Amino acid sequence: MKTTAKAMVLPAASNTAYRPVALVQERLARSRLLMELEKRHRAVLDAVTQVLAPGAALAQSPIRDAQVQRDAESAVLDPALAWFQLSLERQPMAWWGIDRCSLDQLASSYYGGSSPSLVTPLRAPSQSELRLIKRLMIGALDSLRAEGLELDPNQLELEPIGHDQPVPAPLSWQFDWQREEPLPPMRWLLSDAALARLTIAPSRPEVAKDLSAQLKRKLHQLPLRLSLDLARQSLPAMAIDSLQPGEILPVNLLHRTPVSVGGRPIFHASVHTQQGQLVAKLTQELHQHEDS
Repeated sequence: MKTTAKAMVLPAASNTAYRPVALVQERLARSRLLMELEKRHRAVLDAVTQVLAPGAALAQSPIRDAQVQRDAESAVLDPALAWFQLSLERQPMAWWGIDRCSLDQLASSYYGGSSPSLVTPLRAPSQSELRLIKRLMIGALDSLRAEGLELDPNQLELEPIGHDQPVPAPLSWQFDWQREEPLPPMRWLLSDAALARLTIAPSRPEVAKDLSAQLKRKLHQLPLRLSLDLARQSLPAMAIDSLQPGEILPVNLLHRTPVSVGGRPIFHASVHTQQGQLVAKLTQELHQHEDS
């Protein structure tokens, strides 16, 4: 027997890198999904603006523009930013990167505080800063689908992470600031798990409970063509070859006229006249005669 492939079991604790096998149809579906998500960059920008400036006009947003880009396999985390990971059932959904100075300013303004100077805090992220990042990520995720993802914030876990390892993020957004300070832009990265939740499964039509009865009624209403053979005449081949338009052929009515449906005879009938019309009276059902 020829061996075409070999497989081995990897320990769960191993850090072996692997890639899932994707069929051609799956690659096409993924490409279409990424294209649709790229078209919603304006919706993402509006969602982030609404979180950062609740109740304010879009012109007052601290965000100037949003750019979306695809990453081949993994994205490198900018060391100038503080990074946060949003997970659902221990599965990473997205990553958000923002410089600590901007995060301190935004959180202070959002929750009614004040931070007059642009400084980078040396402390760990506060609870208000974590809540703001979580609201940003949930709002951005919901904006990627018109009907939203219906994510339960209580099931989502947010934690700060380091920037020493790249993350598998096939799609990312960059948010540029309005202000002139030389601060790095915010970054938002999407994971494969988030793309899987964004994939819209084809809806399955509900099967009616009385489907069998409906089909039966439809079949009973189908039009069928009945045909009757009224006469037959035998002629020599020479006579048939010499037939011309206008000639009159003798006709002998059949004593028993076969009535057919779809080319299959089902009755015998006799021909009569009734109120000046030619009619056929069914005399015998052929399949009953054949069974007997």
